[in-house]
Amino acid sequence: MKKKLLSYLLIVVGGTMTAAAFGLFVLPQNFVAGGVTGLSVILQNLLPLPLSAIVLCINILLFLVGWLFAGKEFIFKTLIMTFLFPVLLDVFSQIDLFLPLSQDPFLSSLLAGCLLGIGSGIILRANGSSGGFDILGVVLNKKFRIPVSVVMYVCDCTVILLQAVSKPLLQTVYGIIVILVTSIMVNKVITYGRSEVQLLIFSSEHEKIRQELLHTFDLGLTFLQAEGGYHLDPSKVILTILPYRKINDVKKMIYTIDPTAFTVIDNVNYVGGRGFTISR
Repeated sequence: MKKKLLSYLLIVVGGTMTAAAFGLFVLPQNFVAGGVTGLSVILQNLLPLPLSAIVLCINILLFLVGWLFAGKEFIFKTLIMTFLFPVLLDVFSQIDLFLPLSQDPFLSSLLAGCLLGIGSGIILRANGSSGGFDILGVVLNKKFRIPVSVVMYVCDCTVILLQAVSKPLLQTVYGIIVILVTSIMVNKVITYGRSEVQLLIFSSEHEKIRQELLHTFDLGLTFLQAEGGYHLDPSKVILTILPYRKINDVKKMIYTIDPTAFTVIDNVNYVGGRGFTISR
């Protein structure tokens, strides 16, 4: 129960940050924007409605599509931001507290990208959704196996291109900066505290190193049978996955035991199984 409440709280926090990014920086500077907000900006020129009302209408429409095709569990978490985001967007659009900061377009693009990226990353870490084109991506993925990222990319690019036609070049460039900073920050937030590296250790002292990895660093490992390419001598290679923060201490241990050890370190995109996604 506590985990669920924390999850919903994080979704609200993340959603508040994304709404602040649009209300305080993106919209006042008239940057091009992707997603439902960007589409709403386009439609605002055609409809006599406030921006927040248009966002709400589109979100409700997408929510109903998701309710029919995406499943209730996903949609329930999406429900929060479907109705909360337009309200928060309207609130932040009325706030003048950050007006001095929003006067600088470049600074506004950086701050907007950071807020959007951190907010979206928090929502994703809580296994939630900010609504909008996320829902469309999930539906098309379920029905036609189209990757969610592809759907969102196509939708965002289409919305941005439609805006870019009628906006000055500089505002389009700043909008692209917002999108780039957002993608960087989303990745940072999602991988924070979860980044692992793969370490291969070639050493004649593999048994001593094994003991240290198991008992000092509490790391699992696997022995790989190998053969030297020059002398064709059989040897054992240690394969282990460890958090990035431990890598310097592990390297120091290895070269203290065997100064001639050969090591290879590589980043990994995903680690699953016992000790990572399953308790030992």
